[in-house]
Amino acid sequence: MKALSFLLFSHFVLCLLSVAVVSSTTPFFPLTPGQEWRMVGYLDMTDPTQQCPDSWQTFTSPRSSCGKKSTAPCDSLNVTTYGASYQTVCGRFRGYQIGSPDAFRKLNDAINRDIETYYVDGVTVTYGLPGNRHHVYTYANGYAETNALSSCPCAGGTAPPLFVGSDYYCESGNLGPDWIGTQFYLSDVLWDRQQCGGNESTCCNPPDLPWFCTTFPTSISEDLEVRICMDEVLSNENVAIESFELYIQGFSNSKVDGIVMEDALNRFNFDIPVFLIFIHPYLLGTETAFD
Repeated sequence: MKALSFLLFSHFVLCLLSVAVVSSTTPFFPLTPGQEWRMVGYLDMTDPTQQCPDSWQTFTSPRSSCGKKSTAPCDSLNVTTYGASYQTVCGRFRGYQIGSPDAFRKLNDAINRDIETYYVDGVTVTYGLPGNRHHVYTYANGYAETNALSSCPCAGGTAPPLFVGSDYYCESGNLGPDWIGTQFYLSDVLWDRQQCGGNESTCCNPPDLPWFCTTFPTSISEDLEVRICMDEVLSNENVAIESFELYIQGFSNSKVDGIVMEDALNRFNFDIPVFLIFIHPYLLGTETAFD
């Protein structure tokens, strides 16, 4: 009885702590009866113990981050969902512009503009195997806040493909109008809902940013895929991912059940939606889901 009382009291205290640390950027993740949230992807390059996936380039300066590595249009990272059935994906990305990405404007005529090959300078989240990919969300990187031609759609740039719809977030880190080859634009972090100036004044309007949530008509169980894409040479453009988080909402699966609370708290570091831990004891898996 004493043990149960202590457990309940501890849970109450932790809930109070969670409320205290939730910031204005914390998302309101949708809740569906009988389903639960789990983290399936996590990267934080501000943590010196973490490394970039092998498929991505590692930057150690001026910011520890991960970028596109190869000459292919996109460099891919598989994020396993451990076979869990899910219907909603939520997450966020944080990064830096390098050089002159052009958002949804395609400048390389040798590359197809489609979900399988290339359609954006930025980061794509999809599910499904190559040849049968389905869109989840896109983080686009525009050329400059003051250059409409290669800027974000909200700043007068090229509109996204129809399969993207409104499921994207676009921002430039370059105050403009000029650019410098492989320069990191550090003064304006990408996709953080901050510093949308110039022609980008409406780019930060969506209330859930920097978070996204995409819900599908039916449940799926396929792995997620994160790709960094560019259609020009890396000496001209790239994007550096500093951190990202991906969550799925679905039904119980023994492979990912069994959270260790200490691991969860360490992983959250009170900087992301801590309150989610207390919505359901199976919120997170105990592994970072990179293959």
